[in-house]
Amino acid sequence: MSQFTEYRREFHRYPENGWREIRTSARIAEILTDMGYQCMMGPDVVDTDSIVHLVRPSIEEMQAAKERAIAQGANPEFVERTQGVSGVIAQFDTGKPGPVTAFRFDIDCLPYDEPEKSGYRPFDEGFISCNSGAVHACGHDAHTAMGLGIAARLLEKKEQFTGKIRLIFQPAEETFGGALSIIAKGHLDDVDRFIALHVALSAENKPLPSHTICCGCKDFLSACQLDVHFEGRAAHPCGAAQEGKNALLAACSAALNIHAIAPHEEGLTRVNVGEMRAGIAPNTIAPNAFLCIEYRGETPAIAAYLRSRIFDILDGTAKAYGLTYTCDDYGEVPAGKSDDAMMEVIGRAAAKVPWFEKIYFEGNVGGTDDAAAMMTAVQSHGGIATYIGIGCDTTQPVHNAEFDIDEDCIDAAIDLCLHALTEIHSK
Repeated sequence: MSQFTEYRREFHRYPENGWREIRTSARIAEILTDMGYQCMMGPDVVDTDSIVHLVRPSIEEMQAAKERAIAQGANPEFVERTQGVSGVIAQFDTGKPGPVTAFRFDIDCLPYDEPEKSGYRPFDEGFISCNSGAVHACGHDAHTAMGLGIAARLLEKKEQFTGKIRLIFQPAEETFGGALSIIAKGHLDDVDRFIALHVALSAENKPLPSHTICCGCKDFLSACQLDVHFEGRAAHPCGAAQEGKNALLAACSAALNIHAIAPHEEGLTRVNVGEMRAGIAPNTIAPNAFLCIEYRGETPAIAAYLRSRIFDILDGTAKAYGLTYTCDDYGEVPAGKSDDAMMEVIGRAAAKVPWFEKIYFEGNVGGTDDAAAMMTAVQSHGGIATYIGIGCDTTQPVHNAEFDIDEDCIDAAIDLCLHALTEIHSK
């Protein structure tokens, strides 16, 4: 087992949700510092004013995250350096003129429990999540390990390169504000080449197995989230029921109609009501209800269409049931597209890695990753970018609590990136 697979398993054991990745950040910085890198941490990495207040942890939550990080083996010095803000950036500076390449590695996890069951490798081999309500079910533990591997391998080839290579370990990909807060801090302003990697994507609309790769993706969807609060009126269902305003039924009606929104002819649309909570007692007409709604579109016009239809439904539902609603808007993670020129670099690099037996030029996301915002930021000033799919056999699809991967993909991805960097940054 390579050192980087061991790192993957360590991060898998100690997963942390978005904006709470304190142990993760401290360990990344400690490992990179031991290699010889100088690391930016905390408010030097992210623009804290850009963190959406709806997902920002309280002071008490961050203090608890810091205390847990230390209890779980993080170096207290690096925990304090976070200042309660997750994220790490390290830079490989050759001291010679040349391009600036940035990598993005997402470090957060998903907010549910990992199953403790025999036959599931993380459980059998002792690296299952020890944090309740937190599991690396989307491969970010592997992405983090890949970033550390690239950092280590760069040091072996320092004299061969020109320019700068920036390694961005980004918080909060699974929620809102992670990439955008780093963009707002200016860390993409001088970047000429941008690369993000993700395991377990698809090509030709089929999952990428081990020994395959796609050089880039162009089918990103924007993502928007709304929290909707219906306010009705409580009453006894057997006495003066006519006085009640049933928020639970309103929420159910809205959810069904939102899922019935017609797709748009110009591209991909996705709508989902992911959470619903309502009511106070079985013998009381529900005076309140909550919906968490997510919608995604391939273009700004499609996203605007979905938003308009959702609010038509919410307005109509409120009128039909005689109640009111309020809405918390998380904003938008924009869509994006990889550049052919950068994808061609990745294709040539993949051909030099024996582990990759099948190379797809273009793959499929069919969803959202805020790395697209970073890609767009780099492209806006003339740079080029790509979002690579690293094929690997998996036990379950991403976002399933029993998701595990073929760990051999980690070292293959590291080799890939070193070959790409050799082409971009050679003397």
